[in-house]
Amino acid sequence: MWAWGLYGAIGFQLAMSVVLGLLAGDYVDRHLGWSPWGTLVGLLLGSLVGFTQLFKLIRYKEKLEEKSKEAP
Repeated sequence: MWAWGLYGAIGFQLAMSVVLGLLAGDYVDRHLGWSPWGTLVGLLLGSLVGFTQLFKLIRYKEKLEEKSKEAP
């Protein structure tokens, strides 16, 4: 069950990072008139943050698996 929660967290964090980056970029576009550059930069930064979090969660899961193999 714990693994399902981790997989759900991975998907949720990746999706939310991209969506929030997109929304922030759209906000910048509407208020500063940078269209479409604000949206593109926001989407890129959101994706970067999402994938960074993805790799952190994968490393965390690997560390937990290593600890469980070491424990008797």
